Order: sequence, then C-alpha cells, then structure tokens
Amino acid sequence: MNRLLVVIVGNQMQFFAVYPVIDRLHLGGLQQKPICTWLMITLLKLRAKSRHLFEVYALKLSNYYNKVTDEKGSTFEDIVDAYLAYLQLTVVDPVMEKALLHLQKFALDAQSGKVSKDRLRFGAPWRHPPHTDDPSICHQWAKIQLLDFVQSLVNTEFGVNYLADCSLEILDDPSAVALLEVGLLYAQRDPSFIRPITRGIQRCLVRWLVQQRLQMNFKESVEYFGKEV
Repeated sequence: MNRLLVVIVGNQMQFFAVYPVIDRLHLGGLQQKPICTWLMITLLKLRAKSRHLFEVYALKLSNYYNKVTDEKGSTFEDIVDAYLAYLQLTVVDPVMEKALLHLQKFALDAQSGKVSKDRLRFGAPWRHPPHTDDPSICHQWAKIQLLDFVQSLVNTEFGVNYLADCSLEILDDPSAVALLEVGLLYAQRDPSFIRPITRGIQRCLVRWLVQQRLQMNFKESVEYFGKEV
C-alpha cells in the first residue's frame, strides 16, 4: 500500500508518495538512502490531514522542538505526543461537549414527543431516554450514552462496517449522529465504514474516554457499568 510521506529538511516540508522497498524509499522516481524516522510523519500516525501536518511542522520549527530534542532520550515522537495533547485540549474536548449537547437535545425531543415512538419502541439503551426535562439528568444520560458509544468504537478497533456487519441501526444512534455532525467521525460508502476523520483524532477519542471514566462519580459508574451488563 502506498503512503503519503512528509519529509522535513531544514525549514522546508515536502510531500512524497512512498512505495515500500527494503531499506530504500522511492521518492519521485529517485532512490534515496533511508531517512531518519524523526523526519517522517506517515499515515500510520496522523493520516494525511493537512492541518495536522502543518501544525506539527510548526512545532518542529519552534523553540519547543529544540528543547525537547536536547533532552536525553527525547525523539520526534515526543513532538507528536505534544501535538496530540494540544489537539485534545483545543479541538476534541470542546467538540465532545458539543456532541453532548446534541444528545441532550435528543433526550428533550424524545420527552416532548418530537421523536417517533416507533423509533424508541425497544432495543438499544439510547432508545430509553429519561422521562424528564431536568438538565442535569439529561446531561448525565447523554454522557453515559456517549461513553458507551466510544467504548464500542474502541472495542471494534474503530472499524464499524455498517453494511457488512448488518449494523445499519448505528446510523440511528444519536451518539453516532452527534459525532458525525460535529465532524469527529465520517461515514464511508465503499467500503461502508464509520471511522474517526484522522488517526490523531482516533487517539484523542481514546484519551477522552479514559479521562471521562476516571472522572466518573460512584453513581455514574454504577449506571455506566450496569448498562454494559
């Protein structure tokens, strides 16, 4: 499989199509000697999302990069980890709050009769929203639903094939709809997968899940793990 390779040389960043060859890389038809891994960002890390690539590149040019690489044992991977932490705080965490608002709205719409009763007749836990418009209860319900959905994505290694697995019901799940609408997930048609928009976002979703589970109080833990049973 070909990959997009970003090579940083000095203050310039270049993009190449990479063909796997033993001990060598073919760049634009020319054979080059192997390039140090700390100069590369491949699809295995962040996928070819231009925003991610240029923001990591900016970190590489910053004083922070020189500080990290001067420390014993530090590598370019530390720059990627620092960028993922930045992405978590500035993008993923705020967007997940928006997704929670989508789920709270779904709960309120269901309570007020705006959602068809046939859609809520039986089945998955999301079909049983709280019978109240209390904001705190709706928020807690929304949080549990979103945690459960992200955990399900983790369990499937972020590869839900909704056609091959006969899982079209996932497109009705308000958690899936919310994450698609806020732009953290995307739905392919062929092959029919629902996935995070980048591998970097995927790693941030896992971090969000772990963080939220660590912050759960006793009541939330009982509801969350009780629902899994």
